[in-house]
Amino acid sequence: MRAHTLRTIRLGMMAALSAGVMFASSQAYAAGDVENGSGGGSSTPSGGINTSSGSAALKYEHTKGIDLVKTPGLGPSWAQLSVGIKMDPVKNGGPLFSIDMPKGANIEASWGTDKKILLKASTGAATDGTIKVRHSLAPSINLAIDKWGIKANLGYDASSLVNKIPGARFEYDSQAAQQFAPWGFSAVDTVVKPVKENTQIFSVGFEKFPEFIADNAEGYLGVRAHTTPTFSYTTTKIVMSGADGAIENAAGELSVPAVDGDYMELMTSVEGEMKVKGAIAIEPFLHVDTVADYTVNADVGYPVYKMDYDVPGTKVVFQSALVHIPLPNVHVPTKGVDMGKVKVGGSASKSVVIENSGEMEATMSFKSSESAFTVPSSSVTVPPKGTYELIVEFSPDSAAASMAEITVDSSDPDSPQQTFKVGANGADVGNGPDGENDLPKGPEGDSGCGCKTAGGNASLPSYAGFGLLALGATILVRRRKK
Repeated sequence: MRAHTLRTIRLGMMAALSAGVMFASSQAYAAGDVENGSGGGSSTPSGGINTSSGSAALKYEHTKGIDLVKTPGLGPSWAQLSVGIKMDPVKNGGPLFSIDMPKGANIEASWGTDKKILLKASTGAATDGTIKVRHSLAPSINLAIDKWGIKANLGYDASSLVNKIPGARFEYDSQAAQQFAPWGFSAVDTVVKPVKENTQIFSVGFEKFPEFIADNAEGYLGVRAHTTPTFSYTTTKIVMSGADGAIENAAGELSVPAVDGDYMELMTSVEGEMKVKGAIAIEPFLHVDTVADYTVNADVGYPVYKMDYDVPGTKVVFQSALVHIPLPNVHVPTKGVDMGKVKVGGSASKSVVIENSGEMEATMSFKSSESAFTVPSSSVTVPPKGTYELIVEFSPDSAAASMAEITVDSSDPDSPQQTFKVGANGADVGNGPDGENDLPKGPEGDSGCGCKTAGGNASLPSYAGFGLLALGATILVRRRKK
């Protein structure tokens, strides 16, 4: 890629930092001082399609309950009981459901020679994602009593019932887990089977009720219920910083400009939806031992009441995650290469260092604008943080000044084609007073020796699409000499 003016941002009082795209360049390395980096993805010769990939660790936990059903009044006219059922997290048992993609949320980047990078969600066949569900059933109760001189209408939500007995918890506890392929654009169904076919989820004695019942009656009421819910999760949207629009299905694709950098980092925001449906069987029961001074010993188990439920989808919003995508980053010499004086019939060769400072391997091929200057015809692959010594040979058929442009075609996303000048016998290779030419820039060199000044180049991270709020920002610019 072309060398850029070094820009450094120092942020004073940072009020907030939100998602953005980062393209970064690392320090350049002199020939013989190559640092091995860990690249990702694959690269093809220039003109083809190049790919790289990165992944995000995503996790969502839902800790709130979900309302399922409410029955009409059940039982005889003297003891009408209606029950509402809520699906709650198990006390001290973790979230109601969690969606975990520790390494399966993959982003694939691809590019050709149009200086654009296409981004898509890579699904593949892996099953790195996991959905876990653990739930209790929490009843709310409304009891209307009109018998034995007692007339009352009592309503208790789930919290009120639990709070009647210190340390109490609802007894129902069911759980399940389901693995799924990355992203989950297709619905992932997790079926949670009850531990028992018919489970008591709550009971409470009359002594916990108001005094006019507690003082005149002994007994208890409770609820038995069981259900086999299906939790169905679907990823609905992926938004990436710097790109317009969103990926909403497995075939979706976004585009961002190819910017100079050793890697690309994308702040990624993911949304989904969790739906719950199933059927529930509810059996409220009432047991009365005594009323006033009379022994009653009445036990009323209301017939099982069955209901289907289909809960509206719960929106799932994951915390934004940073996806790191390695890129190739090719640098050609910033100075023209002078091959000196060469006699007719003679020949000379020069080693010119081409650098790949990127985190991904780079493919390169070369061509010369003049037949007297030759370069290898085969393509080469340069490892991450590596260099390649390009041998330029000159065989003149004249003693006159000769010059050629060497073109380097590569898998570099933002600079797929770069050129530098070579010359001999006094040819002007375009170097100005400080030795630089007016061609695309690469590593600093001295007549093609491949030596580079310390520091290399760096690109300013670009935050787009999500916003950046900062106070006291100071921008310092260091320009190249002219």
